[in-house]
Amino acid sequence: MLNSVKKIMLALLLLQKALCGSCQEPLKYDPKQLQEDYSIFRKALETTYPSLYRFTDSPIMSKYLDDNFKSLNRPEYEIEFYRLIATTCARINDEHLIAQPSKDYYRSLENKHHYFPFSLKIIDRRFYVLKTAQANSAIPAGSEIISINGRPVEEILNILLPAIPSDGYQQTFNIRHLEDYSMTEEDNLFDLNYPIFVEDTNAYRIEYIDKDNKETKKTTTIAGLDYRSYKNFFYSRNKLVAPLAFKYLKKDIAYLRISSFLGWHRKRFKQNFDQLYDSVFSVLKSRHTKNLILDLRNNEGGDGTGEKLLSYLLTKPYKVYASAELKFVGYPPVVDHLENKKDDVFFPDSLVDRTGGMYEFKKAYMPLLGEQQPDKEHYQGKLYVLINGASGSMAAVVASLLKGNGRGVFIGEESGGAMEGATARYGATLVLPNSKIKVHLGLLKTTRAIAFTKGRGVVPDYPITPKIDDILTGTDTELNFTLGLISSGK
Repeated sequence: MLNSVKKIMLALLLLQKALCGSCQEPLKYDPKQLQEDYSIFRKALETTYPSLYRFTDSPIMSKYLDDNFKSLNRPEYEIEFYRLIATTCARINDEHLIAQPSKDYYRSLENKHHYFPFSLKIIDRRFYVLKTAQANSAIPAGSEIISINGRPVEEILNILLPAIPSDGYQQTFNIRHLEDYSMTEEDNLFDLNYPIFVEDTNAYRIEYIDKDNKETKKTTTIAGLDYRSYKNFFYSRNKLVAPLAFKYLKKDIAYLRISSFLGWHRKRFKQNFDQLYDSVFSVLKSRHTKNLILDLRNNEGGDGTGEKLLSYLLTKPYKVYASAELKFVGYPPVVDHLENKKDDVFFPDSLVDRTGGMYEFKKAYMPLLGEQQPDKEHYQGKLYVLINGASGSMAAVVASLLKGNGRGVFIGEESGGAMEGATARYGATLVLPNSKIKVHLGLLKTTRAIAFTKGRGVVPDYPITPKIDDILTGTDTELNFTLGLISSGK
């Protein structure tokens, strides 16, 4: 399954790392070029991407696309056009539908010092300084930021959040992606999107409330970071760890953290999930473990090892998907504009023609459409699942199927991925011919075989929000709450 932002973040890091030579001027395009690109983008949405109307009725979406096209009546710089493409993707409400600026745009940033010199924690739509680029920063960790360059935090959120593609109608995914959301060392979207959607600035005038003196507002101006300084700062605050960790917290309480289901992450740490699952659940069974805590927080998703995990956690026969649909048969209608051209082809004998221009996979070609059996070593004790807004993609599949089958107690905040299903698994990258902007398209629309509320993620049984002081001291609020639940017998 596509990881919501993994490929883009890695591409941006590699692009900027490779920058050299003289700084290039931003490119500008005439209305004809912009309209051509937007028409190809729209054709991809209407003929190749299967979920254009999943969360918005077709008349409303069609008018929105029409109005966008009509607005392209003057020359624009690439980044102006990119804002339109990116916000269109976000408007469709799919975390896997992701736009990416061209290589030329990133080359134009070579000598700019525009990276934000802090990492943030967002609690109840309020910004708190989590870490600082300079050890002797004027703003200490834990301070609350009130405004940046005269813009109140709420105004900044109202600009940035609508530009982030996320599933359905929930907002936790968007909020967490403005932080260091990732456990696989990926840039956060505040760092990347503030210069694009708010302002590209070399300095930040910050109004804040000091953590240790909450009676007085203070203001200071701090220079932005260049790429090299930002990279050093970023990697100092984010450490890559093995994707799977298992331990006992107490004699009858086991803890299983899975920080991603990504193949490259497993390979980096030489972890074979099939073998580890067998080992972990054999231990749980042999020790008659009463309580298991599954931690899926900040898990961006990955591949089918998440679906494999379900067979160890569910106790009765179950189905993963009720349907799996494509918009086309054969090659994508926009194949000439795809990065890998003819890599994606779907043959008629694997599909059933449905009304409404959709094609559904036959069960023989997608076994997860059929009934699944629990593994012989499946866990039967009490299950507690920790989730947050950065639990997306395959992590959301796991959380959704557990919740939908009445398996587990959920603690934290609403998951990033919608319970209904994702548009992912197979993907293609559209390259717009003039601007060279890329759009990553999911090709398979899945609906999960569970009950769900339209546009919502997994809603926790116990919503828990950590305080900034807990985060600064390393206190795991959600885990401690869960331990309290277990001790109370809930």
